[in-house]
Amino acid sequence: MIDALTTATYRGAMAAASALLDVALRVRAVPAGWRAIGDRLGRLDAAGRATASAGTAIWLHAASVGELVAARPLLARLRERFPERVYVVSTLTRTGRALAQDLPEVHLPLLFPLDAPAVVRRLLAQFRLEAFLFTETEIWPTFLAELRAAEIPAFMVSGRVSGRTMTRARWLRPLYRRALAGVTCCMQTAEDGERIIALGADARRVHVAGSLKFDAAAAEPPAELGRLAAALRGRTLVVAGSTHAGEEEAMLAAHRVLVGRHPDAVLLLAPRHPERLDAVAQLVEDAGFPLARYGAAVGAEAPAPALPPSAVLLLDRVGPLAHCYALGAVAFVGGSLVPAGGHNVLEPARAGRPVVVGPHTEHAADVVDRLLAGGGAVRVASASDLGATLAAILDEPARAADMGRRARALVESGRGAVERHLKIVTAGLSGTRFARAG
Repeated sequence: MIDALTTATYRGAMAAASALLDVALRVRAVPAGWRAIGDRLGRLDAAGRATASAGTAIWLHAASVGELVAARPLLARLRERFPERVYVVSTLTRTGRALAQDLPEVHLPLLFPLDAPAVVRRLLAQFRLEAFLFTETEIWPTFLAELRAAEIPAFMVSGRVSGRTMTRARWLRPLYRRALAGVTCCMQTAEDGERIIALGADARRVHVAGSLKFDAAAAEPPAELGRLAAALRGRTLVVAGSTHAGEEEAMLAAHRVLVGRHPDAVLLLAPRHPERLDAVAQLVEDAGFPLARYGAAVGAEAPAPALPPSAVLLLDRVGPLAHCYALGAVAFVGGSLVPAGGHNVLEPARAGRPVVVGPHTEHAADVVDRLLAGGGAVRVASASDLGATLAAILDEPARAADMGRRARALVESGRGAVERHLKIVTAGLSGTRFARAG
């Protein structure tokens, strides 16, 4: 009875949300950027319908830019294995959708639909879908139930279930149990495997395959990065990646400490959410530091002017952060001083840079713990410790270089997840009518 009530309540709420959005779109009561996006309601435009009907499809869903970047090597290997398929990629954010649109492996980029029965059925009816892959904890009960009813295989890839997710999910376990019953789960760690089983996954379908982020290879550095290096003129760059509100203030206070001990220091701030760029720029100006924007610094073909000492460089483009880590001397990874769970520490580690994190790293706990144990990272207890910790690393170049080597070694030791995932997914597809025909 409780299971049925929970399911009915969830489906009713999602159906109501889709109806409200439908009305809002019709009367243009939403921001202009949404008016042309029917994806949320399962409506493809003419070009999308033509692509969807062009052949059998494999669909990958990645919530954000970071998850899409991590899953891209698996997507590329799937396309090598099944080249005749149509590849659909969905995200939850418009920024992620824009990145998907630029990837050569992707035929059709989408925003993921509202998880309402009518919306999901409307969208799925437009595809000959062979398989659905979704990253980490993107568990959408209605969508997965519709796939199961249609006998379409679903795979969780690079699956992760944090302790916080387990706590929040206790009221949703009836939904999760139904949703996960037919899903093949490729989990990052054995602990993630135990947790997904506790949420309702079939233990026979759960595999430990590692994190795709270990295998995510950054693309070739863009030419503009050379212009940034020229603008730095050998200055000491500290990179603060994927920062949230409250962390920029902490980094600016830390930068003041750094400049006192390293007058040539330049801080690169990369806010997690691009819509906060103007607010962050105002924080920099209020703090009295010279402000430069990445786009302006690298945009001109002529050599960029040197950034002044103590400058703060604001990363106003999506994509270059992973490459910027390689120009830095040390990296702070955001979402960790505030309770956001932490973000991707593997990008600076892959670049061979010492990593600094705050106390909140639940979303990357396994990797962070291994970095800390291996000497590739340090953790600060609070914002007040950040400046002294970063300065101490910069004060000892030999220590910083050793931390960077240890961080890179950890990344190398974790490789192989893509091939493990590919083997599991390929085995799961081998019995479908599409695989037999292909």
